[in-house]
Amino acid sequence: MKKHHRTGGFLPGPAGWILISVLWMLTGCSGCKKTLECGDWVFNGTISGTGTGSNYNISSAFTFNPGNCSKQCTCDTDCIIQMVVVIDLDNMTYKYASDQTAAPLRATAHGWAIDQIDGWAYAYYGINNDGTFAAIYNPPGSNGVPTTLFDAPGGWPANTLFYALDVTTAYRSKTCQNSILGYYFWSWIIDNKGTPSKFINSLAWTGLDTEFQAAVTGWNGWAPGSGPQNEGGGQPILPHAVSLPALTDL
Repeated sequence: MKKHHRTGGFLPGPAGWILISVLWMLTGCSGCKKTLECGDWVFNGTISGTGTGSNYNISSAFTFNPGNCSKQCTCDTDCIIQMVVVIDLDNMTYKYASDQTAAPLRATAHGWAIDQIDGWAYAYYGINNDGTFAAIYNPPGSNGVPTTLFDAPGGWPANTLFYALDVTTAYRSKTCQNSILGYYFWSWIIDNKGTPSKFINSLAWTGLDTEFQAAVTGWNGWAPGSGPQNEGGGQPILPHAVSLPALTDL
């Protein structure tokens, strides 16, 4: 999160996600079907601090290579949309960052919401309100050139479980505009003593792609009535958040 910060196997509610996580850790997800990956991911994550002072500093890079999935496409610009869900393990409920007050309004039934802080009008992770990319968050890529999402979620108390899904999309292309190119899942946990640790960091599996579409629907249902979006820093104030186009796998 910037500056802060369904298949039959998916059970509703936080308890279901925790059960899925446990099974994944025990089995290595050997029975999971992977999502579409038309390229290569390089993920790096470093834990720092303890308790509410802990952060998970990550870089999530995707290099588009249509040959990886036997496709043909020239993508001039690709970038990442991120969705997250945060679980309070004390009472098994979802919670949301203080700088994302609208997240509960656009969340799915399973608590996932597009990761975007208040005032940023676009669902694409690193795009300013004037349509330019903020390179400190998500410099864009293209065929053979990685797009990298940078995040450092933190400030969460003990007994918190944090999940994120990064979804690379073709932002500008004459041949595959608005296509989804790949998915990556990452997570971390703070235990009951306030000790943070890495959790599941892996290519995503099917079911998460369906959940992402639900999060897109949630964003699009909220955006038209969201009210003025003021990112600050000299950026234009838009009358409301910008809806996402239809996004489908390449």
